[in-house]
Amino acid sequence: MPVFPVNTPLSSVPGSPANHSAAAPAGWAPVEGVTLAKLATVLFDESRWRILRELAKGEALPVQELVRRTRRTRNSVQKNMAILKDAKLVVQAYGHLYRLAPQFVASEGGTRLDLGYCVLCLDRLPT
Repeated sequence: MPVFPVNTPLSSVPGSPANHSAAAPAGWAPVEGVTLAKLATVLFDESRWRILRELAKGEALPVQELVRRTRRTRNSVQKNMAILKDAKLVVQAYGHLYRLAPQFVASEGGTRLDLGYCVLCLDRLPT
């Protein structure tokens, strides 16, 4: 694996999120109040990754459907949705449906999610 100096611009590193097809649009800026530390804490839990994987597919989903797809308990999904909402990664739409916040870019098929600070490879989660 090649080693790049610390001050190498991300856009010049092959395979970096800046060169990824799901990279954030020009002018993207981190969401106010969402720090890298908070994002890392939120993403620490595998259940939240599973929820994000389902939402990255582009559908707005109710809690019950997330329970079915992630094979987690309703209580667990509701708790994790509150955490994801607080972190501004998801929004609650009309009819108690949840979707990704519009500022985050998911690749076609929902396999990658660009959060600005990092790109999540959601297709690498165990099934």
